[in-house]
Amino acid sequence: MAYEVEIKAHADEGLKEKIDAYTSQTGLPVIKEDTYYAFPGDVTPRFRIRRENDFLLISAKRNHREGGLECNEELEFRHDNTDDQRVMEDMAALLGYEVFIHKYKSGWSWMYGPVHIELLDVRHLGWFLEMEIISDKAGFENNRENYGRLYEILAAVGLDRSAVEAKSYQEMLRDWKNEMSVTR
Repeated sequence: MAYEVEIKAHADEGLKEKIDAYTSQTGLPVIKEDTYYAFPGDVTPRFRIRRENDFLLISAKRNHREGGLECNEELEFRHDNTDDQRVMEDMAALLGYEVFIHKYKSGWSWMYGPVHIELLDVRHLGWFLEMEIISDKAGFENNRENYGRLYEILAAVGLDRSAVEAKSYQEMLRDWKNEMSVTR
């Protein structure tokens, strides 16, 4: 089992130049279109189908969150034929799953040693810096060194720890959706 050690922080598009300089790389363009699935009545999704650039990623996670820190158990596989996305969606419906939420992100991606860095515009929510390390160690205590590394990069590109977001994107999108329904 792999563990995704991750933080995300509020950012802006201008951070790209700082990340390019810090990593000595030019960020690669990325587009991620996520559809999360759940059974009727579920309060959290069961799995995700992601279309990322020219491939699909199918993921299931068991989320563990403390403040803005995440250490998620993750099972994931890549599928290179994006034409199969419709079949996967139909299979989910046949098995009784419903669409839980959609999420769309676009921006740039870097690999900096073991750290995957992304600067993304999340539709309806704004810009975020996401950083993750894949670990074989479970739990927050066992990954303290990895979190330290992520916080070092956060500071190096000019963001304060107060920029770290504690809520999941799903929670933020649900809040946005609720706000939109109240203002109509």
